[in-house]
Amino acid sequence: MVLPGNTLPVAVIGAGVAGLALAVLLRRQGRTVSLFEARPREALKEGAFLTLAPNGINALRALGLAERISAIGIPTLGFEIMNAAGRQLVQLDERAAMRQAGAESVTLRRSDLLGALLDEAEALGAGLHFGHVLSEITPGADGIRLRFGNGAEAEAAWLAGCDGVWSRTRRLCFPGSPDPVYTGLTGTGGVVDLPGIAPTGGLMRMVFGDKAFFGYIKAEGGPVFWFDSFPLDEETALARPDPVRLANTVRDLHAGDPEDVRRIVGAVHEIPRGYPVFDMRHLPRWHDGATVLLGDAAHAVSPHAGQGASMAIEDAVVLAACLDATPLPQQAFAAFQALRQQRVEHIVRTSRRIGQQKQVSGPVGLFLRDLIMPFFVRFGSRTTRAMTFYRADLNPLERPSV
Repeated sequence: MVLPGNTLPVAVIGAGVAGLALAVLLRRQGRTVSLFEARPREALKEGAFLTLAPNGINALRALGLAERISAIGIPTLGFEIMNAAGRQLVQLDERAAMRQAGAESVTLRRSDLLGALLDEAEALGAGLHFGHVLSEITPGADGIRLRFGNGAEAEAAWLAGCDGVWSRTRRLCFPGSPDPVYTGLTGTGGVVDLPGIAPTGGLMRMVFGDKAFFGYIKAEGGPVFWFDSFPLDEETALARPDPVRLANTVRDLHAGDPEDVRRIVGAVHEIPRGYPVFDMRHLPRWHDGATVLLGDAAHAVSPHAGQGASMAIEDAVVLAACLDATPLPQQAFAAFQALRQQRVEHIVRTSRRIGQQKQVSGPVGLFLRDLIMPFFVRFGSRTTRAMTFYRADLNPLERPSV
């Protein structure tokens, strides 16, 4: 048991969105924080981009970073969906809903978000340790002892596992926990300068192509932020193809799609890696003794609902509030799971359903999808819109309705 008044640091495993956000909040509470990341520091510059929904931007207000992040991203005010022939199926302008939510969605490079969180964590005095692969967790006299693959050891009052979908913390502390499940889709994406592509007017433009799904957004005078997803068997998805070969594959997948899509993928000569999409169906317990999981380590969500990073920030805000409200970490961990699990598992299911629409094939299936898409989107938008109204920054200790 972790006793109140324990002077050992808190250990945070993982320097992703959840881990860095939690480190910032814990330091603001005056706690000593040691953050351990398996990868080198330079790895935080990897990855393409992400979208923060209004609830994610609002959660950043608790960290004092909402304005900074909003200023460096592209306001993402709705979306347009087209079929492979370039015919518009539906357009949804979310400006009014975002005003009601109190923030606009923002699309930005993943490295920009991580960089801002890292800067804040360092400025607040969090201890950051890169190249530390967690290998063992054992009970200690006043908390827990950690051992890493490089031979380093550390003691901590308690541990927050924020190390992603393939969490080593989860595997070490919850050996019987279910594995992440492959959703059948793999994605790629990137950022490319293409002055000839017209700005999208604050809308994410998405295309149900002949063989793959494609999306992109471009601000006036800025680069194109693009992504795609396509069905692929798990074994092939987990293999790492040559970057040039992967770019060629993506071009082939979109050869029958609208001109702007072909121009974007035609300008991409290397794609460093694909991203097989996994999610977590249900993890019964997120905490055990002096360990708690948050972010993708507890509830990995596919990217189709655009909520992954926002959920990670919300988790950090709610856990910090629970810790502030009780002297015993174990009680805070239990309260955290009780407040968060229903919401995040609802979002995992919703995101999975959205992804299933990207796997429709055959002339009849495509015809029916195009026919019902406007109704599906407008009805589904009520659910996804409701997700964005939650204010973790204002009411972190209230259980959200969705």
